[in-house]
Amino acid sequence: MGSTLRDGLLPISGRGTHTETAGTSAGEVFAAITASATAAGFALDDVQRVVALRLAALGAQIVEHEALDAENAAPRPAADAAPDLAGASDPVAAEDDRPDAFAAHSTAPRGLYLWGPAGRGKSWLLDAFYGAVPVDRKLRVHFHSFFNELHSRIFANRGSETVFANAVRELIGDAKLLLFDEFHVHDPGHATLLTALLRYALDHGITVVATSNYRPQGLLPSPVYHHIFEPGIELIERELDVVELPGEVDYRRSRADAVERRGFATGSWVHVPSVTSTQVDGADEHSTADASLAPGATRPAPAEATSLELGGRTFAVTAVRGRELWATFAELFIVQTSSLEFLQWARDFDTWHILDVPLLASVGRDPQQRFVNAVDVLVDYDIEAHFHADASFDEFVAAASGRADAFRMVSRLHLLQR
Repeated sequence: MGSTLRDGLLPISGRGTHTETAGTSAGEVFAAITASATAAGFALDDVQRVVALRLAALGAQIVEHEALDAENAAPRPAADAAPDLAGASDPVAAEDDRPDAFAAHSTAPRGLYLWGPAGRGKSWLLDAFYGAVPVDRKLRVHFHSFFNELHSRIFANRGSETVFANAVRELIGDAKLLLFDEFHVHDPGHATLLTALLRYALDHGITVVATSNYRPQGLLPSPVYHHIFEPGIELIERELDVVELPGEVDYRRSRADAVERRGFATGSWVHVPSVTSTQVDGADEHSTADASLAPGATRPAPAEATSLELGGRTFAVTAVRGRELWATFAELFIVQTSSLEFLQWARDFDTWHILDVPLLASVGRDPQQRFVNAVDVLVDYDIEAHFHADASFDEFVAAASGRADAFRMVSRLHLLQR
């Protein structure tokens, strides 16, 4: 049911009417969400339960709206009697006799903007909601995947008078429920596209549910560019229910020891002290460095250096071993990479080894943001990632405090083994 941009753009398959779900209640949606929590080995806290109830009520509205849409779209049987002068058999007149059904068809359920600190369970609730709402015309997207696909579709439709509408239509198909995870805005260009996307959704009867670490007024926080997204903020605050998921507990941190070890959570943070401080008794540099790598890993020899080709550009990397990517922090983030490259490499490589990770304070703002974006992609694609760093995990986290989006990055890095 539905589609996702998690593994790249997947086609939205043909839809059925699913009339058997027409009577789905908010209680049934809520029960499905709580059952997902139980299956995952935890219980929702009180604040999460309140949010889950809000989502469940919305889910029931969406199911009802889809059923009415299907009913209104169904062909009407031909009238047996000849039309009279009052026009009783006129389809337009018949539609006018059902104002409530027409209103339900034309007005989508009001969406929801869920925001709060990192690690509070927003993305998990979004996934559980996605699975609990028994409709087909739905799509879950993640920020980086969606915008890279959107840029590609806009480029492919260049020259058309309706280039943006065409691109969005190709991306979301006939989806009437759009779930947008990790909604954040730092780039002025993205701000313009996000505003246009929100307008498109509202104009086409699409219900939007978004999660974010930022309250709406906190989006595009730069005082230089904030005004560019003010129209988008106005749309969010006027057209969506803004719901906060507060709390002090970061569940990624508190449940780090109990997390299921798969994908990203099988990765590690490895403190690799400088060779000069650890090399003793004539041990060679290579063997000393290997002793500090992830278990079973050996640092590539210089002869393994290679390059990756993407989009007409060449990127030097330390090594490629089958579906393992080895690259230094400088190779991945000091050069002008973007989420486009990270997304493609997440599809191409099951395991990443990122070498020589420095304290973020020692590099510029752009490399910092690229590193944060890469962590987002690695988590969303559930890629095993090993970070071989100059500092211990605690030292790195302390030094990253206060940097743009660092709270989300730090929360996600707590999934790693240390």
